[in-house]
Amino acid sequence: MLSIKYHCNSCNKDFTVLHDTIFEESKLPLSKWFVIIGLMLNAKQGISAKEIQRNVGTTYKTAWYSAMRVRCAMIDHCNIELENVVEMDETYVGGKPRYKYSKKDNEPNLSKLTSKRGRGTSKVPVVGIVERKNKIVLKVVDRLTSKNLVGMLKEFVNTDTSIVVTDEFKSYKAFDEIVQHYTVNHSKKEYVKGMMHTNTIEGFWSIVKNSIKGNYKAISKKYLPFYLVQAQYNYNHRNYSANLFEKFLKQALETDKPMIGYKPVKNVNKIVYKTCKK
Repeated sequence: MLSIKYHCNSCNKDFTVLHDTIFEESKLPLSKWFVIIGLMLNAKQGISAKEIQRNVGTTYKTAWYSAMRVRCAMIDHCNIELENVVEMDETYVGGKPRYKYSKKDNEPNLSKLTSKRGRGTSKVPVVGIVERKNKIVLKVVDRLTSKNLVGMLKEFVNTDTSIVVTDEFKSYKAFDEIVQHYTVNHSKKEYVKGMMHTNTIEGFWSIVKNSIKGNYKAISKKYLPFYLVQAQYNYNHRNYSANLFEKFLKQALETDKPMIGYKPVKNVNKIVYKTCKK
């Protein structure tokens, strides 16, 4: 029944019930799709395309392609508003390739997650905001400017009902005029002041670090946002008590086809960080 084609008289084109979903134009049986989805929902620290290939019995390209589509259906930042005690922190992902010829155009090797605020041009800044005992949101940013950080704060945090804790990185100073803002001074080995700390978000960076080092030999800068989407989705559903597979399947059916062949339908950032309807 899923393969039955229907005809649209308006556009004069044929389509199936999988049109405008992540399954559109895929030759992979839904039974194998469901196995891949199950593997990715249960892999708390991520899973590589190679591992999916071994478990499902597909080619590597099909495993990679399917996993990327699943990650697209995990995009859920439009449903996130953080409040109460919120921690915000940043890290740099990547570093210079070990050998100059190992990657084209000195593309950063993201199997290395370095210490925060590295100044190398090949490192990718990632910002995270987490509400304690609740959800997290992640974003790749071009630069760690006050403008970018304030924009992310306003997008995902209820500034009227929140306390935001950061370290003393200068770009966070602008938060003082927007929200109740506390800092811890890591340069002076100050990590906890009563309830004020950034241990939750820093612990999450360790999860991301272990995921990248343990599962992927390298992640290109272009596709890093997709992998962060999976890390965010799995973290945000770590205590989900209902049927997560059922919930995800609904999202998958509501997600437009994100890729044509092995390429995204448009700029990766426009897919992952799409504008939310208010």
